[in-house]
Amino acid sequence: MGEKRKKMAVLIPCLEGAGGISVLKGLFISVQKLGYQIVVYSMLEGSMREIFEGMGITVTIQADMLSDNFQEQLDDAEAIFVNTLQMVPVIQKLEKKYVNIHWWIHEPPAYFMLYRDQISNDFFQKLNENVHVYAAGNLVHDYIWNQFHYNAEVLNFGIRKLENKGKKSIIGGGLKKNFLLPSYYFDYLKGQDLLLKAILNLPQEYLSRSEFYFLGIVEEDMKGLYQIILKLEQAWGNVHYIPVMKHSELLDFMKKMDCLVAPSREDATNACIVEGLMLSKLCICSDMTGVARYLEDEKSALVFPSENVEELTKKLMLVIDGEKDMEQIRECGHWVYETVFSEQIFDKHVRKIFGAEC
Repeated sequence: MGEKRKKMAVLIPCLEGAGGISVLKGLFISVQKLGYQIVVYSMLEGSMREIFEGMGITVTIQADMLSDNFQEQLDDAEAIFVNTLQMVPVIQKLEKKYVNIHWWIHEPPAYFMLYRDQISNDFFQKLNENVHVYAAGNLVHDYIWNQFHYNAEVLNFGIRKLENKGKKSIIGGGLKKNFLLPSYYFDYLKGQDLLLKAILNLPQEYLSRSEFYFLGIVEEDMKGLYQIILKLEQAWGNVHYIPVMKHSELLDFMKKMDCLVAPSREDATNACIVEGLMLSKLCICSDMTGVARYLEDEKSALVFPSENVEELTKKLMLVIDGEKDMEQIRECGHWVYETVFSEQIFDKHVRKIFGAEC
């Protein structure tokens, strides 16, 4: 009989395909290489179940993670991995266990305000030594350090490399530059409204040479913005709304784009920009996306000050004009992916964290 594999219990709030959950796939690949059997417990159902189960992972819906009965089920786990800031109450109860608990926080500073009643100024410093906190990028790390004086370890996620044979857009025969803002949800922090304002600022000669795609789920508070996009699509024909699609389909759609755009007011990293760098695409992002910490404006991407619509408009015009050495920017951006966000780099970090527990 083979050697019994160690169990890692993974606790997450949901199974939807948003960034902080979807990047767990890369974590699971690395952890499985270390010989762990992974069991995922989620409060809510979602599309990632099929993907995780396809990796040989057991997925269970557990609505109440604070119950004593559920907590007892975790006693046989050699390691517990908890994902996202939303799990604060779970961490508060779990830390009483002696097992190593690893907590990966993906949310930007604005989200911490939602938990200000649960996270006191000394919250992180009072955590037991068996709780290890990781920040998904330097933006999150710096906020935790400045606000709570706690030095969380930076753990950038890793993205598996895909071949992208055609770097040129194939939509419209390459006559127009195609821009994509992909986000699981339309959201104030993601800044769909900022890109829309920048589009409205473009001179007609630039509008005639560009196509813009907004992708994401639209909830009630974003219906007004959604309606504007639909009206522009009807009136101009070059502004489009696209519903959320499977991740594999989204990556195929990205390959057809010239440029990925993240006009975020705040974003812990922005997984879609990392995927754009992986695909050697031009990327435009605000300086308040975590990935921007690794990028240099007009060298490896086009970076603009957060909420500055005028500067965002200029970046769009640069891409449409194509006068800069865009191929060099693509290559340098891809180098950032290789050295910071590649599967190989992430695998090394995971081995450092969990290898000692094997």
